[in-house]
Amino acid sequence: MRLMETLYSIPGLVLAMTMMAILGPSIYNLFFAYGIIGIPAYARVMRSEVLSIREEEYVDAARAAGLPKRTILFREIVPNGLAAVVVQATLSMGGVIIGAAALSFLGFGVQPPTASWGRMLNSAQQALFIAPWVAIFLE
Repeated sequence: MRLMETLYSIPGLVLAMTMMAILGPSIYNLFFAYGIIGIPAYARVMRSEVLSIREEEYVDAARAAGLPKRTILFREIVPNGLAAVVVQATLSMGGVIIGAAALSFLGFGVQPPTASWGRMLNSAQQALFIAPWVAIFLE
């Protein structure tokens, strides 16, 4: 968990920019970068679930039945802890989308012709320098 805390201490956007600069801009590298960035959050959630579930009575019953630790882990603990991981994945999806848009805005994200919110905002920002009145909404 110390390695996870160390990885968690690095700002996600900075780590993603570094990884994209090293690996090159592509959608697969973007998935890989945000996969690495997300590992500490999932590890913390799963660890807390395992620490909670291992004290349940059905785990004690499995121990009393003489099941090996590996069987107890993969048959009893992991399936019951996956619900929290699915919730974490759902909650982090918005942050990943915004992070991918930020990387594309800065030029580290996916490249044309793949559509990206960040690249669209970047081109719109350049258009604002030419015609700033388009930012004012009039009916």
